[in-house]
Amino acid sequence: MNFKKYFSNNSAVLIIISINILVFIAINVFPNFRDIFLLNADPKTTLEKPWTLLTVFFSHELPIHVLINMFLILIFGSELYKETNAKVVYFVYILCGFISSISTLIYASLIGYNGGLIAGASAAAFGIVAAYAMLQPDVVILKSKSKYWLIALFIVNVILTIKNPQVSVGGPAHAVGILVGLLFGWILKKKSGVKSKN
Repeated sequence: MNFKKYFSNNSAVLIIISINILVFIAINVFPNFRDIFLLNADPKTTLEKPWTLLTVFFSHELPIHVLINMFLILIFGSELYKETNAKVVYFVYILCGFISSISTLIYASLIGYNGGLIAGASAAAFGIVAAYAMLQPDVVILKSKSKYWLIALFIVNVILTIKNPQVSVGGPAHAVGILVGLLFGWILKKKSGVKSKN
């Protein structure tokens, strides 16, 4: 696979990935940073640290987690960038991440989540995949159409959430990220007149 094409003239995606990697290193090298960047399931604590509604979707604790999300952002973020522009990539990432942060707090309260601080950019990453899949559902990426990538992500997310709601507290937030990404992609497609490719 030729990754070079994904790194050329693609500042928005590279900036998002760079921030995620820097935050990942920071919270793993300096554990105290977890309280600064990660989301607390307690709404009262979040009100005291409102910035965590944003920083949480630049945060990861596990290497496999950050690798998967950065892979999705690199591939689908680059494709979205080519169809639109840098502002759209930033907007989709932040919009999907922020709304998903709110939904995480709601879901965590409903299930009585007590698993500690929450990290993860999956909802924002999935939102980027969803937005692109709505714009270009039939474009083949890594031997599969973008819409099938999105369906696979959704199915895996549902299975993990059902299997263990406490561990997969972000599951519903991931679904929200997908829905917001799809909605934004649909609106963008209608307004910009982007034509689907076969």
